[in-house]
Amino acid sequence: MTATVNSDTIIYPALMQTGYLERKQDNLNVFNAASASAILLTNELVMGDYSASAFYKIGGSIAHRDVNSVAAVTNEKIAMDEMVGIKTPWKYGPYATTEEAFKRRGKSPAEFSMLIGQDMADATAEGFIEFALGSLEAAIRANATMVTSGDLAVEGKKVLTKGLRTMGDKFGTVALWVMDSMAYLDIVDESIDNKLFEEAGVVVYGGVPGTMGKPVLVTDQCPADTIFGLNQGAVTVKESQAPATRAYPIENQENLAIGYRGEGTCNIEVLGYKWKDKAVTNPNPTALKNSSNWEKYATDNKATAGFIIDLIDTVAP
Repeated sequence: MTATVNSDTIIYPALMQTGYLERKQDNLNVFNAASASAILLTNELVMGDYSASAFYKIGGSIAHRDVNSVAAVTNEKIAMDEMVGIKTPWKYGPYATTEEAFKRRGKSPAEFSMLIGQDMADATAEGFIEFALGSLEAAIRANATMVTSGDLAVEGKKVLTKGLRTMGDKFGTVALWVMDSMAYLDIVDESIDNKLFEEAGVVVYGGVPGTMGKPVLVTDQCPADTIFGLNQGAVTVKESQAPATRAYPIENQENLAIGYRGEGTCNIEVLGYKWKDKAVTNPNPTALKNSSNWEKYATDNKATAGFIIDLIDTVAP
């Protein structure tokens, strides 16, 4: 009895891994810079189901001391809390191709290996953004003080300052706006309508473009009618285990074929918020987006990830 064995096929797992790592590094460098370090994609080995670190919570203040008093004083105690980030797994594929499909095009199956590796890098970057924004929204919404609302059609760019007010005197620490394309273009439209000066086709607008000089990450993965105002380090997505890729022969079909798949994990950490229950592990994207799974650990709201502006439409269609 004859059968196709591994030595009869040509597989290129190294090329798949190379394509993945090269494209992933490009994505990391470009995204971290473009997001003004508000949304960080990093690599760090994290053991277990979550990442945690303990810290002291003091939050003391000074008060008047009566130099003429001999009254007893009451001791204050130092409290402790912990930051908890959660690990979530992901998978990619499997994909398969016959060798014939590439040979008929005068190509080597090695090309498929490289293409799959590059696509997996793009897919994980896109997935990490989904995890990051979903976790951010859930965590911030668990803290109603950091959620406000406004109507761009009525209030214009003042909607942005309504969000900044949640930060009090630390409004200047906001490093990045995140919104979908519709919200961004509405702001651009308002800037055009309210141009400061125009002569001979030269227009001067206030802001860049009307976003108070702060960069804007425009992604349609951002929930509709939602604007994030984020501090630096608002959310960190750590590729917390070495990703695994497999290229394998498929030997039971009419034509020789090659299969590819991949898997990995990442840890999500939101500034000022923690994963509420360490007994809840292996969360899917739906669980990450559930506010009941997050709670604030920071004493001061100004030291958290940032705020959310819910866009409302008070103008009748």
